[in-house]
Amino acid sequence: MKPWLLSLIVIGLCAGTFGWLVRKKVIPQFLASANAECVADWHAALTECRQETGSWPDLADIPDFEDRVFVVKSSNGRRVDRGYMTGRPWNYSNGVLLDAYNQPMRIAQAGGQVVVSSSGANRVWGDADDVTSDQVQERYQPITLADARAAAEAEILRKKKK
Repeated sequence: MKPWLLSLIVIGLCAGTFGWLVRKKVIPQFLASANAECVADWHAALTECRQETGSWPDLADIPDFEDRVFVVKSSNGRRVDRGYMTGRPWNYSNGVLLDAYNQPMRIAQAGGQVVVSSSGANRVWGDADDVTSDQVQERYQPITLADARAAAEAEILRKKKK
């Protein structure tokens, strides 16, 4: 067998193995991690909204939900972009919270608790790959709502000094 042909076969096998590894192992693990973060982020945002306003935003009333979650004011009345989702990536469309797989998430509110759930990679509810907010840990946020509010207030003061 020609050495160049053997080299091509080896390169083809390596490339195929690498492609399989990425498709079957790396990407699913990345999406599962991103999905858990998505669930944790929505849980933290909704909980923060309730702590500040005293009630849960109503998902059934889309304009009210959007106003309560995404339109937050600083103490001087200036709007803080992205509201309670400040510093968090989010996927939301017409009253539906979407997970990392672009599937609708479920929100269960009871008393002082909220549980955010995702059906997971297989998109089937009630099996082992479902992710709920009581299973995931809130993650570090480099930019918080408090930071955004402070920046909005600093902007007002800077404009007043001019």
